[in-house]
Amino acid sequence: DWTHKAEALKWDTGEVSKWRFMVCSLFQIPIPSVPAFQPSTPIPERLEAVQRYIRELQYNHTGTQFFEIKKSRPLTGLMDLAKEMTKEALPIKCLEAVILGIYLTNNMTTLDRFPISFKTHFSGNYFRHIVLGVNFGGRYGALGISRREELMYKAPVFRTLSELIFDFEEAYRRCWHTLKKVKLGHCVSHDPHSVEQIEWKHSILDLDKLSREDFRKELERHARDMRLKIGKGTGPPSPTKDRKKDVSSPQRGQASPHRRNSRGDRRPSGEKKPADSKAMPDLNGYQIRV
Repeated sequence: DWTHKAEALKWDTGEVSKWRFMVCSLFQIPIPSVPAFQPSTPIPERLEAVQRYIRELQYNHTGTQFFEIKKSRPLTGLMDLAKEMTKEALPIKCLEAVILGIYLTNNMTTLDRFPISFKTHFSGNYFRHIVLGVNFGGRYGALGISRREELMYKAPVFRTLSELIFDFEEAYRRCWHTLKKVKLGHCVSHDPHSVEQIEWKHSILDLDKLSREDFRKELERHARDMRLKIGKGTGPPSPTKDRKKDVSSPQRGQASPHRRNSRGDRRPSGEKKPADSKAMPDLNGYQIRV
């Protein structure tokens, strides 16, 4: 009881009330509001609002992962987790920001979304980071969160995918990090009930094995693959019917762009992921310690 405490300490009750108000105001943390849009709101403005919401949740510096994210989960399960994130409004890291970005842009059907992962080297250690790449009207950008402002949001103004990745590379260079690998996924379905998994690593580009020009060509080849997949109606995948067809249909060759669901079918752009590598990477590695 604040009154009894005031009497015990011989404080004036008016002063105690003022002190209590100041303490409560100090520790009262506002919960960010999930952005809502009018149908006429342009996509670039929506992306800015989504990024602003992600930034307001703040980066998780505690060292504790508040939300367990398994990349092998179907999209519908990840979307349920994203909905939980909006309710809890806890600080997040880069992988959670990608899932949240997908969830908040599901109704933007003219926007293509795909994951972009980075592996960098600094002071004898390797670091990992991930953002959600976006493509609207032939212009590329990114959504995400990071300790560094220049390693998260990119407005959709880049004419090519390579321009976007090179911009991230330059941002890493300013942080004294050397970019070693880039992993690019395919476009994510806009259906929140899809049982398909997100294809996180369709192209794995090892910069130590690629010249600058080859690196650029591989990035543009991946961009063409995404456009072809969308143009042929094979992606983003539907939740059930297409999945059944994939299970029953005969296995296609690796060169086929129609289905690359298994880990062995991914195109090794610069590097092919070893079959015995761990399926679940260390999520704590997605951080930039500079």
